[in-house]
Amino acid sequence: MHELDFLALARRVIRGGEVTAEELDQLFRVEGEAIYDLMYAAHKVRVHFHGNRVTFCSIIPSKFGKCSEDCKFCAQSIYWNTGITPHPMMDAETVKKACLDAKKNGASAFGLVNSGRGPTKHDWPKVVEAIKAIKEVDGICHCATLGELTREQARELKALGIRRINHNIETSREFYPNIVTTHTWEDRIRTLQIAREEGLELCCGCIFGMGESIEDRVSIVLSLRKINPQVVPLNFLYPIPGTPLEHMEPLKPLEILKIIATVRLALPHPDIKIGGGREKNLRDLQSWIFYAGATSAIIGNYLATYGRPHEVDLQMVRDLELEWHADRVGDADPLRPMRFSFDLPENNRPGRMALELVT
Repeated sequence: MHELDFLALARRVIRGGEVTAEELDQLFRVEGEAIYDLMYAAHKVRVHFHGNRVTFCSIIPSKFGKCSEDCKFCAQSIYWNTGITPHPMMDAETVKKACLDAKKNGASAFGLVNSGRGPTKHDWPKVVEAIKAIKEVDGICHCATLGELTREQARELKALGIRRINHNIETSREFYPNIVTTHTWEDRIRTLQIAREEGLELCCGCIFGMGESIEDRVSIVLSLRKINPQVVPLNFLYPIPGTPLEHMEPLKPLEILKIIATVRLALPHPDIKIGGGREKNLRDLQSWIFYAGATSAIIGNYLATYGRPHEVDLQMVRDLELEWHADRVGDADPLRPMRFSFDLPENNRPGRMALELVT
């Protein structure tokens, strides 16, 4: 296998070409000084497609804990004893205040996040009330992370004014049963398909550092490229005590930056947002996420872990002489179909991913 020319790859991507699966495998295996060369190539791609524009978003755990699913990375699952304090769905005014604070603190998007497999009949009216409340806050993108959605729910969310749904694939199709058993990777794909078909934008990403292989990382990126979301959040596991992954060793900072750079070369168009694990795993190298190709980050706190003060992140952007924008900085790949399809095996067990896109 020939040695990769990172700048040649960047030029190919800028001209409209793409990185192959074999090249992705090589990029994920880069080590040492070559990581810096890889980041430089990703930087060139980011600047070409996005200039120096960056943005931030903020989320609120409007319903927290007591989740029925057994995701091994998550502190909110009823299966793990993590010591968190759950709370039911917040009232609409509390959520609206959080949205106002997020806008004031520099967020261009605000996400309503509920624990659970999907919205319950009991919670749905409260979800609707909360969405109506945050829609009263102008000048910010209104988003929601609600788990699995029915077509009727997705349609109502669109009618209420939700612009974007976050629903991550978490990891590769092949590795997914090692992380979650109470629902399938295919279940997640169905929600993404429904949301896209009902006119909602997609925020879809993953978590790295859960024990996945290089082959899994390639599979993750190929799946994301096929889904073609507007926003790709990249999270990096910071093990939470009490979860089955509590003894996983966190990824090292340069490994994280290598992953970000590789994803940027593979996905030049969307907003790549760095979320969970940024502060704790990257430590002093947080500002390097933009040089490695990212265009966005979550500002403030996450779901079960705390971030750093928003003032520090905004100062970081000023120090880097980047341009903070209150609007989007990326989008789906315009040359790829917006509809996508995966070859779902009849027995609903992980199988070979279909590579053909539905036109």
